[in-house]
Formats: sequence, C-alpha cells, structure tokens
Amino acid sequence: MELKKNAIIIIGIIIVWALIYQLNIFLFKEFSSNRFVHWIFIPQGVRIVSVIIFAELGVIGLFLGTLITYFWNGFTIGNPLIVALISSINPYLAVHFSRYLLKLDNLFTRLSAEKLLLISLISALFNSLFHQFYFHMRINAGFSRDSAVMFFGDFFGSLILLYSMSIALRWIKFKYRTA
Repeated sequence: MELKKNAIIIIGIIIVWALIYQLNIFLFKEFSSNRFVHWIFIPQGVRIVSVIIFAELGVIGLFLGTLITYFWNGFTIGNPLIVALISSINPYLAVHFSRYLLKLDNLFTRLSAEKLLLISLISALFNSLFHQFYFHMRINAGFSRDSAVMFFGDFFGSLILLYSMSIALRWIKFKYRTA
C-alpha cells in the first residue's frame, strides 16, 4: 500500500512539473534568454513546494519530471541525467538550508511573507549557481549573465507560485471558517 501511495505522489509531481513547465514556456516565451534560462520561471515554485511537502519523494518526482521535459522539448545541452539531478537536488538542499537558517519546523508552519521571500531567494541562488556552473563547465556558456537571468527568473517564478498558493490557502481557510 505504501509503495502505491508513493508511486501516486511521484506521478503527481511529474504531471504537475511537466504541465507547469509547458505552461511557463507558453506564457513567458518572450521572457526567455535561451531555451534553458527564463526571466520568469514558475516551475521553480513547484520544486520548492514538492520538496517541502514530499521531501525525498519530491526529489524523485522532480528528477523524473525533468527528464521527461528535457526530452519532450528536444533539449540537447548537457547530460540529461546531470541536468535532472541538479534540478531535483538543488531544491532539496535549499529547503533544508532554509529550514536551518530560518529555524523552521519540518512542516513549515507559520510561514510569513518574509520567510517565503527568503526561501525563494535561497532556492533561486542554489539553482542558478549549480545549473550555470554545470553549463559553463560543459559548454562554456555565459556564466555570469545566464546565472543572473536564471536567478531572477527562479526567484520571481517561485514568488509568484508560493504567494499565489499562500493566498489561496488563506482564502480556503477563511471560507471554511465562516461557513
């Protein structure tokens, strides 16, 4: 039963990742620096939420989801396994670092707007530096420019998703409290 539940969680993360990734490409195509670097990258928020809620299962779902979107979009830059590993491990490291730095409990209760901002900032920093370091070493890509664009894209994208979810959850709580 536990295996079935875990498989459903992982498949759910893969589906959400792939759909949000494709939606991001569609909505913000004009805001991309290149095929890998976007000025607004909402899937970064999916990474954070997946890891906060599902921990290691989130990492597995993100790893497999990244592999799927890598091939689905016809990417040929770098090794797909390394790209997927960077995409899935970075949010895990960033969430644990944020938990330690901000003294958060395991369930991330009492998240304030300031703490969401800091988690987004830390996550964007981890992701942009590790991705761009790999791409720079692999294909000698423009490290500083692409790192800055990826950082801002991940930061803004994760803020959009995290704040939207926070507002939606507060609205749902309010609706059920007043009903």
